[in-house]
Amino acid sequence: MHIQQKTFGRFTEYVLSNPETQESVAILPELGGIVRQLWLKNDSGLHRIIQCGDTQEELLNSLPSYPSTHLFPWGNRIKNGQYTFEGTAYQLPINEVPRQNALHGFVYYAPFQVITAEATANEAILTLGYTYKGGYFGYPFPFQLSIQHTLSAQGLTLTYTIENTGESNMPVSLGWHPYFSIEGESKSDWTIAFPSTHQYLLDEQMCPIDRFEQNYATGVDLATVSLDAVFAVTQQPTVEAVLSSKKQDIAIHLWQEAASEQFNYTIVYTPDSGQCVAIEPMTAPTNAFNSTESLWTIPVAGSKSIACGVYVGNRS
Repeated sequence: MHIQQKTFGRFTEYVLSNPETQESVAILPELGGIVRQLWLKNDSGLHRIIQCGDTQEELLNSLPSYPSTHLFPWGNRIKNGQYTFEGTAYQLPINEVPRQNALHGFVYYAPFQVITAEATANEAILTLGYTYKGGYFGYPFPFQLSIQHTLSAQGLTLTYTIENTGESNMPVSLGWHPYFSIEGESKSDWTIAFPSTHQYLLDEQMCPIDRFEQNYATGVDLATVSLDAVFAVTQQPTVEAVLSSKKQDIAIHLWQEAASEQFNYTIVYTPDSGQCVAIEPMTAPTNAFNSTESLWTIPVAGSKSIACGVYVGNRS
C-alpha cells in the first residue's frame, strides 16, 4: 500500500492507494478531511463511487451540498439553532437561513491536522485530528476529534474517536455525509436496500415531529421514489445500506456499527440531479439536541469511538 501527498488546487491532498488493485481514496485534510474521491474494485472492475470534483473549481462549486463531510458536534439540524443542555439554554449561529436551523455542526470544512500516515503491505492508514477549544458561539464544549481512514482489502473504513477535553459534560451527535454514484448511470438505474425500522415525519424545517414504521430491508427502486428522510435502523453489531445497479454487476455497500448507542440511524437523500445518492450514517436523528433521542453525553475526560465504511461487491 502507498500514501502520497499531491497538490489539488490550493490544497494538499493525501492519496491512499493499493498499487496492485488500483483502488484509492483521496482526502483533503485542510478542507474538513473530506473524501474527494474513492475508487474501489469488485469482480467486474474498478469503480469510482465518490466524486466531489475533478478540479478545484468543481469541488468548490459542490461545497454547498456538504459532499463527504463529517458532521460534528451535531449531525443534521438543530431547530432554530436553539437547545438546552443540563439546564443552560444556548443559541447557535443559523447557517441554514431558509429553514432557520443550525446545520451539520462546524467541522465540515475546518482544517484538520495529519496525526499519522503509515502504509504496510496490507493497509494504508491516515489519521486526522481536530482540536476545539470552545470558541464557537453556542457550543462551549472543548473536544478532540480524530478520524482514522483505513484502505485495505475490505474497502475504506472510517473510525471516529471523540474525547471530551473540557470541564463539563458535552452533548454530541455524529454523522458522515457521502454522496455515492455509479459512473454512466443515474438514480433510475439503482435500487437501495437497508434495514430500516421507522421513517421520521418532518415539519417545514425538516425536523422530526413523528415517526412511522418503514422497512426497506428488501429494497426500493429509486426510479419510482425520491427520498430525503431520516430512518431508524435495526440495532445489531453492523448494518448495511446497499446501492445496487440494475444495469451493471456492482453493488455499493455502506456499513455502520449499529449496536446500542452507535450509528442507529441512516439518512437517505436523492438530489434532484439524479446523478448520486447520499447515504449518511448518523448516531442520532435530526434535532436530537432538543428531542434528546440518542443524543450522546460524553463526561469530562470521557471518549467515544465508532466506525463505518464502504466496500464494493457484485450485484446479488
